[in-house]
Amino acid sequence: MFWKQPLRHDAHFSFGNTRLFSARLLLRRRTNPDEPRVRLEREGRDRIRRITQAMNKVPWTNSAMQILWVSGPVTLLGAWVGYLLGYGRGPSMENYVFFISYALITGLAGIIANFAHHLTRGRKHERAAARVSQVLDTLPELVLITRNLIVESLEGDARRREAAAMLLRKHDLAPEGVQLAALELLDDEESARRIAQIDVYRRIGMQSRIRDLVALYRDHIDPRLNELADVAPEAISLLRDRFAGRAPDLHQGVARDENFIERVLAAIEQDNALLMTLQDVEEMIILAFELLCGRRIPMLTFEYRGRWHLARALDALEQTRSRYRIQQATGLSRLKALTVYLAEQSGTLVEDAAAGLRAETLTARCRQAMDALAEQIEHLASGVQYGRSDLRPELRERAEILTNALKLFRSVQENYGQIARSHATLIRHSQRWEAITEQMNDKATHLQVGPGKRGLRIHENHIELTDGEKARVCRHLARYLNNTRADRERYHQQDHGPQETSASGHIAMAKHLAIEIALALEPYIHLSRPEVQRAINATNAAYFGHLEPDLSAAAKTALGAAMVNEINDDLSRSAESLAIALVRHYRVALEPEAIEFLIRQYGARPSTLNILSNIDQTAHRNISLLSQRPAGIGTVPRRWYRALIKAKRALN
Repeated sequence: MFWKQPLRHDAHFSFGNTRLFSARLLLRRRTNPDEPRVRLEREGRDRIRRITQAMNKVPWTNSAMQILWVSGPVTLLGAWVGYLLGYGRGPSMENYVFFISYALITGLAGIIANFAHHLTRGRKHERAAARVSQVLDTLPELVLITRNLIVESLEGDARRREAAAMLLRKHDLAPEGVQLAALELLDDEESARRIAQIDVYRRIGMQSRIRDLVALYRDHIDPRLNELADVAPEAISLLRDRFAGRAPDLHQGVARDENFIERVLAAIEQDNALLMTLQDVEEMIILAFELLCGRRIPMLTFEYRGRWHLARALDALEQTRSRYRIQQATGLSRLKALTVYLAEQSGTLVEDAAAGLRAETLTARCRQAMDALAEQIEHLASGVQYGRSDLRPELRERAEILTNALKLFRSVQENYGQIARSHATLIRHSQRWEAITEQMNDKATHLQVGPGKRGLRIHENHIELTDGEKARVCRHLARYLNNTRADRERYHQQDHGPQETSASGHIAMAKHLAIEIALALEPYIHLSRPEVQRAINATNAAYFGHLEPDLSAAAKTALGAAMVNEINDDLSRSAESLAIALVRHYRVALEPEAIEFLIRQYGARPSTLNILSNIDQTAHRNISLLSQRPAGIGTVPRRWYRALIKAKRALN
């Protein structure tokens, strides 16, 4: 399942202590062109060795010395003291011979057993190293394959737009790549060439010429960008940045697809892979590779130390608030899964599920596509009933698509009922919190920012894997990769078989991989916890665009670790979310000291915090939080069911 065609890059990287140096400096080093690759190999091998040795932390020589010490001097000293206390005199020569013989025999037996154990464990160590290398070598290539499957599942202009968006996300994209992406999106060679010219000037920092070209070409290019903004918001936003002379920042990373963890876990819980998209698969693979390369994802939560009944009320309210936020996000998440499923099927009116589209737009597209599907099914069913047996395969396919879409549609409807129940629980815990805090006259419920541990405080933690946990995650994933090796090899032969059958099989295998990654990570980072999902969604993923398929596992590991270290963790969004929760749910006023702390410590925006500090708590006490939930998707039209009934009768 490996894509062996090398990617084109105009930069290579060298490392020292896993830090990323300038690509252009390396290009100037012509005296020893193999030096960067050697450094990558050495750094990567050291990291892999560190992970595998975490399972065997005590060397066998240390164990042998411990056995000699215990069986020798310690045993003789213990025998002499025990004999002296028991009999009031020292042991005789016969007793010394007994104890010395006993110590020698047991010590030698222990050393031999320990040496044999380490000999057999040496093979286990080699197998563990092989598993770690296999996983770290395979995951980056699976990212490329998943992206290819995403594009392959689309048709027409949607395929071109998605491919162009993937190109524009590369921060080191050459001007030729920028021109190709602009051509795919705008279908205008002249505009594409002008945007590529701006990118050439960006590379040498000539901002004055960029401003000249933008002013000269804006009247021609801006209307075209505005025209396509509703069709592909994210892709057009990336292209607009290129037109303005801006490129993705390596230190900021790449934005994650929101709520991808929730969709993967929902697919596991409900045993329905349709709830997961291929974009979710890509995000899960990237998350796993990040953590294996040493990524530490910051997580901000509330904690209270003090009065036990207040602490229990805070914990209950925080857990309820987290579950409610996840339920709110689930509605749009399910709707996106429905849109992606319809886009992946040929012959539907949904071309793609471009990132950035509003829920109302997705709902309208889905309902329109399902209406058209029902009409097609009724027409095909009538043809089959009149003896057109050649229409039976198409009718069966259309009916299966509508059946699956109906299941996803009903899952969106069920989610809104769950939001209402979660909201009722949140209101109940919020009222209990208010009843307790109103009885207190001190500042026990205010956000504490000074020294000390008691009171309501922001707790900063990190989501990461230890070296031992990395080894166990690799063991889990290597087992799955070995079991699916034959399926991955068939990926190279997809051109020799039925295209649709082959693609569907690869999509199913990719989604199963995402499930295995979630199961492997859950025991160590607890993906099912709402606060963990929020923390991961609030951070950007590392940029792994420089990982080429022909690199070794050690080189990929070192390069991935350097890219992870380049990410600047932005906690401003998390801090602002906590401030909003503090005011809206906990009814706690933001004091000037707290505002200054959030700005200084986490980089929160002063304007947002000042607005929150001016909110009147008594005026907002009775505002229903249901106003924040996503818009409903509507009821299921009866004609969808009637179309399926007609199809069933015609096929029977």
